[in-house]
Amino acid sequence: MRIYLFILIAALIILSVINHRSIDKAVELCEEGKGTPQVEKDVFAFNWSVSCEK
Repeated sequence: MRIYLFILIAALIILSVINHRSIDKAVELCEEGKGTPQVEKDVFAFNWSVSCEK
């Protein structure tokens, strides 16, 4: 049972890191296009959105 809990926690951490990197990349692309990024996300970045205003 402990191994399943460990796998679940590890998967959540990995997904959170991947999502944070995706957000960073979206912000970077917006700034390269001379825009102003508007980011909304929850704590673990599972629910997020980025809009780019020029």
